[in-house]
Amino acid sequence: MHFKNPEILYALILLIIPILVHLFQLQRFVKIPFTNVKFLKNIEQQTRKSARIKKLLILLTRMLAFACLILAFAQPYFSDFSSDKKFATNIYLDNSFSMQAKGENGEILKSTIQKIIEQSNFLTTELSIFTNDKNLVNLDAENLKNELIKLKYSPNKLNLYSAILKLRSSIDTKSNTLNKNILISDFQNINLENTNDITNVDSSIHFLKVTPKSILNIFIDSLFISSKNTSEIKLNVLIKSTKNNSENVPVSLLNNSKLIGKATAKFNNSKNANVEFTIPNGTDFNGKISITDTNLEFDNDFYFTLSKPEKINVLAIGKSSNFLSKIYTKNEFNYTTTPLQNLNYNTIQNQDLIILNELEEFSTALITSLKEFYFNGGNLVLIPSEKTSITSYNSLLQNLNIGTIQMPISKEHKITSINYKHPIIKDVFEKRIDNFQYPKTSLHFKNNFKNSTSILKFDNNQPFITSTSSKNSNFYWVASPLNKEISDFVQSPLVVPTFYNFAKNSANFSQLYYTISPETNIAIKASLKKDAILKISDGNSEFIPLQQVLQNKVTISLENTILKSGIYTVNNKETPIKTIAFNYNRAESDLNYLDLNTLKNSNKHIKISTSVSSLFNEINNQQKINWLFKWFLAFSVLFLLIEMLLLKYFKI
Repeated sequence: MHFKNPEILYALILLIIPILVHLFQLQRFVKIPFTNVKFLKNIEQQTRKSARIKKLLILLTRMLAFACLILAFAQPYFSDFSSDKKFATNIYLDNSFSMQAKGENGEILKSTIQKIIEQSNFLTTELSIFTNDKNLVNLDAENLKNELIKLKYSPNKLNLYSAILKLRSSIDTKSNTLNKNILISDFQNINLENTNDITNVDSSIHFLKVTPKSILNIFIDSLFISSKNTSEIKLNVLIKSTKNNSENVPVSLLNNSKLIGKATAKFNNSKNANVEFTIPNGTDFNGKISITDTNLEFDNDFYFTLSKPEKINVLAIGKSSNFLSKIYTKNEFNYTTTPLQNLNYNTIQNQDLIILNELEEFSTALITSLKEFYFNGGNLVLIPSEKTSITSYNSLLQNLNIGTIQMPISKEHKITSINYKHPIIKDVFEKRIDNFQYPKTSLHFKNNFKNSTSILKFDNNQPFITSTSSKNSNFYWVASPLNKEISDFVQSPLVVPTFYNFAKNSANFSQLYYTISPETNIAIKASLKKDAILKISDGNSEFIPLQQVLQNKVTISLENTILKSGIYTVNNKETPIKTIAFNYNRAESDLNYLDLNTLKNSNKHIKISTSVSSLFNEINNQQKINWLFKWFLAFSVLFLLIEMLLLKYFKI
């Protein structure tokens, strides 16, 4: 038993006063002469004994009445905690798309919300709800109901560690506050990225797992272009199932909501099925692949865009080389070559890639133009001359924050090592090649570059071609002149994919689709006038994204601004300049779940709850206070009544 006002209990000391009064009460007896007192003595003894009993009973009832009255004012109660203790109930409710799966009562998120609303009506304290994209703090039952009814699914999935951090950040640190932290989720395997996320939990937390009736889910995983020619594009669509499946699933292809074609995905008792569609090449195509699956709906549609290919602007300055014109063909590139003395400096900023081909030195004006081009998002390839001016080259390299080169080394070396993980080479080879006809050079320059990555290496492990990346640009260094007197690299099979990808990686403007994420950066090929901005529209609404305007492109940054899959249009004023497709992340489509007992065994602070109702009953019981002051008031009145009855009816 606890007391709200325990200091009043000191008043119990005052109960000694009636005890003293009764102990020291003096009563004088008057003696009356009488002829025979034999019988009177017996009566006197009986009267004194009865009076003493009556006085003791009155003393007892009076003390009990006062004691109960004092205890009532001290406000006694039964509870697990003191009455001044405050309670903070914090719930993380997972509203990611995997909670869209069907349970016994429909979608597990919606049924969980309904149970929370029903149980919250019995709560006597405020409650805070945290989701993947919202913080609903200190809500009473009515406001909680309104907010939860409006709650929508979020494309942003929090891992278990982030969810726990979100809960812990809301903890009231006041000493008289008891925090109850609850995490409600389906606990997919992807939620746990590191077991340390659980073992490091140092405060009590309740896990409540909600699971669907079935873990079977058929979804569109991805798509890619399998082949293309001048007339058509073959699009390969990967359909997945979470279980081995023998169903035949209809797949539809739409362009701007118009049905273009249908196919059937045949799983043949496996988890994967491929479907291929043929699309005309050279046209704008705002596509959607669609299937029907009742368990999860967010992954039934997949959007993509195909645009008319834009040619990449490539400028070669310096020595004329036939191999470059053969690589940069007219159907894909706007290739221009010019000697330094005929260079039109006004064209530099309009290029995507500039190749500095065996120039002996650089003028101050050229260095200034190249520096502006590079830091505005342009890409450079630097091929040295055998008569290179080290001072002039280092002046350019230092202006670009690349580093320096050293005097040439006249010694023959073979080019033997390929970095297969580098973006320039990554998709070139189907498998690694250990034995091929190695190209060689008789002269090369060593470099002292900052943060460079080797693409190709010599047999002495020195770099032959390196790349250095800045925020928006790439710089490629070739360590040797490529004329046939110095090197036979241009006769090697490596020259075509290397230089081709130099240009292709310089214009990342076309992508089939993007995945919705907290942060996405997209390069848009556009030349904006002063104070001009790009806007993004989905047909119903429009917003202005963060954007960085460069010389011949604009980089837009989307930070939690795209939350719905679909086709979006990028507009310059009222003119559409590009369409882009966004899809939800498919990581949640794979319905595999964690074993909570394993998590519980790894940390003593983790407690597992079985249902929303049991969880809220525990909260209510924990916060419940049984006040006893009414009972003590009633007992006080009862004892006073007993005292009155004793005085009235107890005859001596």
